[in-house]
Amino acid sequence: MQAYAVWWILAAVLVGVELTSGTFYLLVYGLAAAAAGLAAWLGAGLLAQLLTAGVIAALGTLALRHWKRNTDHPESTVQDMDIGQTVSVESWQDGRGQVKYRGALWDAEAESVGTDSTRPLVIRAVRGNTLVLGN
Repeated sequence: MQAYAVWWILAAVLVGVELTSGTFYLLVYGLAAAAAGLAAWLGAGLLAQLLTAGVIAALGTLALRHWKRNTDHPESTVQDMDIGQTVSVESWQDGRGQVKYRGALWDAEAESVGTDSTRPLVIRAVRGNTLVLGN
């Protein structure tokens, strides 16, 4: 079997597996393998094929990491949606307690000492599984 065929089969397998993972890294490696296959088809030696695959994979990985760092992080936007929502107090004592929010009981703590639990409480922040509440 020709070297370019091996590279292109590897590229097809990597891209196929990428379709199930959704990370885009295997897509980059598949493109690198396809480029190495093109180099082999054009008559490049094994070292040139490996360098082509390695350089494209490394540059693609770096570009993908840079892109992923600069995109919005959905976990922060989900918590931001909770901020400003009103909760129902189930139990409250000394600035800590449990509140009902989204059909479940949550641990909660007061934003400040002056938080009055007899008035409606609003979510000001989320720290792990604890809601920080204020008036």
